[in-house]
Order: sequence, then structure tokens, then C-alpha cells
Amino acid sequence: MKVGIVCAFDTYFDRVSLLKEYYEEKGAEVKVYSSDFSHRKKTKIPLQDPVTIQISTRPYQKNLSIARIRSHIDFSKRAYHTINSQVLDVLHVLIPCNSLAKTMSMYKRKHPQTRLIFDLIDLWPETMPISKWKDRFPFTVWKNIRDRYLNNADLVYTECDLFQEVLNQEDNPKFHTLYWARQEIPLQRKMDLKENEISFCYLGSMNNIIDIDFIAQFCEACSNYKKVRLHLIGDGESKKELIYQVKMKNVEVIDHNKVFDQVEKQKIFDQCHFGLNVMKENVVVGLTMKSLDYMCGQLPIINTIPGDTKDFCEKENIGFHVSHDCIKPMSKVICGQTIQENSIQRENIKSLYLRYFTKQSFINGINQTESMIK
Repeated sequence: MKVGIVCAFDTYFDRVSLLKEYYEEKGAEVKVYSSDFSHRKKTKIPLQDPVTIQISTRPYQKNLSIARIRSHIDFSKRAYHTINSQVLDVLHVLIPCNSLAKTMSMYKRKHPQTRLIFDLIDLWPETMPISKWKDRFPFTVWKNIRDRYLNNADLVYTECDLFQEVLNQEDNPKFHTLYWARQEIPLQRKMDLKENEISFCYLGSMNNIIDIDFIAQFCEACSNYKKVRLHLIGDGESKKELIYQVKMKNVEVIDHNKVFDQVEKQKIFDQCHFGLNVMKENVVVGLTMKSLDYMCGQLPIINTIPGDTKDFCEKENIGFHVSHDCIKPMSKVICGQTIQENSIQRENIKSLYLRYFTKQSFINGINQTESMIK
């Protein structure tokens, strides 16, 4: 069996690695086709695992730009021409790029025997904080080039249930949720919490989709009840603004910069009561990568995003969902939590992670889907 995996972005390589392992364990010959341009760093990148073949891609510098869309279209066309002469048994395509839905559908028309799988990792432009522009040109064209071709696939994975709702595909038998997964297994935790203080952690990129105003207001509301600390892990163009606004609320900020080692991250999580999973209201995301870090680190979350993570908070007791209009009353509830109650949430979030977000749960999810559609 020959399998091709197409992925434009290095930010998705964790999922690509798991997919590659899965298909290889089934005895397949797997090739991964990806860009030579890093979406995250905006630079050319050397050939690296899990990529087999790099595709030359037009660079761009701004995430909100015509140059970015042109780069995506260019990559999609080049990916099509790279694999077009090959006969694959399975073609697994991670989207975005939205334009891949069109070019890989062209491949499917030429090779109807190939099993085409679309894997929706992100919804662009829906996940961008541009609410007043999302229904205008050119963003409507960008969105429609994805939506128009999705049903050409034999199977469509979405990385959360919310995406199916947004796309109005909840009842489409082709659509199945396949959550993000991580290789890491939770470490032993050593809680170091204080009753008269409350510490939060924000992990990940501090960019234009995080809600800095919410974080500052929430920290200020909590400071009415306890001394507040905010631990930061990561970097980003909005980091200085986040630190400035939070410090203006008399909140202590502890900046750990980038931390990748799981043991070191666990030491920070053990000092914190909650991890902040906070994005702007107009961003359509049901599950974030940072939330998986929190789950693996057994850190309960303060959540503002809708869909899957909100449901987990309310049904699994892994933290608190805090809407933007109830910051003050919820801050009182959160600050009133005992260390024992926090410990229970830590056990719950660890259990949730082991059920849904490990390598084995990822493989089980694919196998279950395959058995349902055969």
C-alpha cells in the first residue's frame, strides 16, 4: 500500500508524525510532502522528519496578507504536480491550506481509486480575529475554496466537534472527529500551591488571537480576593503588551520564556492553580494545542473558547469556563476553590487526557472510524 501525506505547515508535524507511524505500522510505504517555508518562523527550513519531499514555496511575512494566500495557492498547485504522476492507495491531506481541497480533488478525479482523506486542522479565516471582514472579499473566496470541495473526499477528519457544527456537517457520515494527540504521558506531579495566593499560567504563542483585555480584567478581579501571579511560557508579538497590561493591574508576572522540556514545564505547572486557555470571542476554535499541554501537565484550565473545551469543563470538571460577561462572579468562585478541590480537577484532567489525547487514543480513533465506514 502506498500512502501520501500532504501538509503545508511545520506547526502540524506532530500530527503528521503520528499519521506516518500509523500507516507504516499497517505495512504502508509512506511519503510526506511538505513546504520548505516555515509558517511559524517565516524562514526557509531544512529537510527534517517527518518530511520525505519538500516543495518549494513562496515566502510571506504577514499572516493577514494577500501574499500569504498566494503562497498557499502556489503550494497547493506545486503539491498537485508533485504527486500527480503517482498512483497512491491513500492520500491524506491536512487542511489548511484551503486551496489543497481543490487541487487534491483534481488528483482524486484523475485517480478515482485513491482513498482521499481531508484532515481539517484549522478553519481559515474563521479562526482569525477579523469578525467584520470574514464575510467579505477575499475571505469569502478563501473560505469557499475549501467548503466547495470537502465532499470530494472519501473521509473528512475534523480536529474537534465544533468544526463540524460551523461547517453544518454534523449529520454528514463522511465527517468524523479525530482529536489532536501527543506522544507525552503525564509525569508525576508535586503540587506546590498556597491557599492565600492564586497563580495562573499562560503557555504558548502570545499573538493577535489571545484576549489580553480578558486576561488583565480576570487577574484584576481575582486580586480582590487573593494575591495573583501570572507565569508565562512562550513568546510572541503581543507578549510585551500582555505583560504591560497585567502589571498595570498589580499582578506579578514571572516570565519563563520558551520552555520545551516536559520536566521543566511540569515544575511550573505544579506552582500554578490554573492554565489560561483564552482567545478573543470571534475566534472559532474548539480545542487548542496549549490545552493539551495543560492536560498532560495535569493543570486545570480557565477557558473562554466554545465547543469541545467548554463541554469538557462543564461535564468533566477539569476547570472553569468563564464567559466575558461573568468575570467578576466567576473570579470569586475560582478564588474560593480549596487545594483539595483543585487536586480533584487535576486528576480529572489527567484522566481526560489519557482517554482522548494520547498516541494510543489517536490510533484507536482512526481504527474506530475505519471500522464504521467499511
